[in-house]
Amino acid sequence: MKAMLYMSGAKDPVGVFDEVTIVTMNDNHKTAPQRITYKTQRLNVGKKMLELFRDEKMSLKLEDGRTCDVLVQHSSLDTEGNAVGVLRVLGDLN
Repeated sequence: MKAMLYMSGAKDPVGVFDEVTIVTMNDNHKTAPQRITYKTQRLNVGKKMLELFRDEKMSLKLEDGRTCDVLVQHSSLDTEGNAVGVLRVLGDLN
């Protein structure tokens, strides 16, 4: 599934994700049990670098129409130069 990541109140995305996977953690994570893993070549498509805004709430829009608020939990590069990482879902997927 594909998705687009937006800063709070922004019209243009800061990330366009080629692959996302929704993962639900076990019952040790009661507050925010869902995580979204991503893989993309186009992480910083805007002028803002996502890595500098790890503590700000962002909005994720999935290609199936669902949306949610997220925080960046982890970000890295894989061996092929793709940005990969984990987003923590705040609240519910709508």
